[in-house]
Amino acid sequence: MRTQQLLDTGWYFARQDCGPALTLAHGTAVTLPHTWNAQDGTDGGNDYYRGRCWYVKKFTPPALAAGEQLWVEFEGAAMTAEVFCNGKSIAKHAGGYSTFRAELTPHLKPGENLLAVSVDNSENEEVYPQKADFTFYGGLYRPVHLLTVPAAHFALAYHGGSGLKVTPAVDLQAHRAVVTVDAYTENADGETVTFSAAGQTLTVAVKDGSAKAEFVIENAHLWDGVDDPYLYTLTASLSSGDSVSTRFGCRTLAFDADKGFLLNGRPYRLCGAARHQDRQGLGSALTDAEHEEDMVLLREMGANTVRLAHYQHAQHFYDLCDEYGMVVWAEIPY
Repeated sequence: MRTQQLLDTGWYFARQDCGPALTLAHGTAVTLPHTWNAQDGTDGGNDYYRGRCWYVKKFTPPALAAGEQLWVEFEGAAMTAEVFCNGKSIAKHAGGYSTFRAELTPHLKPGENLLAVSVDNSENEEVYPQKADFTFYGGLYRPVHLLTVPAAHFALAYHGGSGLKVTPAVDLQAHRAVVTVDAYTENADGETVTFSAAGQTLTVAVKDGSAKAEFVIENAHLWDGVDDPYLYTLTASLSSGDSVSTRFGCRTLAFDADKGFLLNGRPYRLCGAARHQDRQGLGSALTDAEHEEDMVLLREMGANTVRLAHYQHAQHFYDLCDEYGMVVWAEIPY
């Protein structure tokens, strides 16, 4: 069975490249999410600190059953990061806006362990974007979790995703949705995946690290913007005991030269605003409460769409967009 533990307290931070030992001894106690540019990155001066900083935390891992694994998950570490467990480098990540994970199991010792992360928001040629009209905040500015999973589990190292890809194809005339589900796994060949959605259950064998299923939903309940943002829930369960869930909407989106934007085949007037993931005095270190307040403000102003540009926003905000019926306009960097 998968368990998740939030690691938001007990961190020490140093705003210079001083290493784990000095950070733990002389650093400042912080609570995540955290950015070192909460003040100098929001004052309009464009002279905010960019460099390498450290986050360090002592932790006692949960008891692991035979074959279980312990992973650490970072929802966002801007802009590049290197993760250390008990002094050994175990992962590097370039991409300040995307989730990544690292397995801790082989590096654990009995009792207290040391987790350290170096994070760097210096200008570089590796991480997009680098030239823009907003602050490139540094820090562990999104939640960090410990994940306990069976040896056979849904993929944790596959591009920071949940291990599930859900692709609905809607036939408006037939009132039908064909939903294709791809599951990606690790150490699970020979296991089976049971998919459940829309009152249907399908069981598929894992082969070469993946499993695929197809649901046909007759009289599909459409996700229809702010009027009816209906979402289905899909749950995938491995025979090893690991389980993950996601939600999805059945809808069609299109553009027409004469009619404009079409939602589910009908003209749909878009009214919205652009949104960045920051606040005065907080920088990019937003909690769920700030994400939810932003969504409430967008709906209060009558918006039915939001432009989320330049980078990935927090998954929680994308989920809110689906829940509130917001059409998302996202620019894709090339």
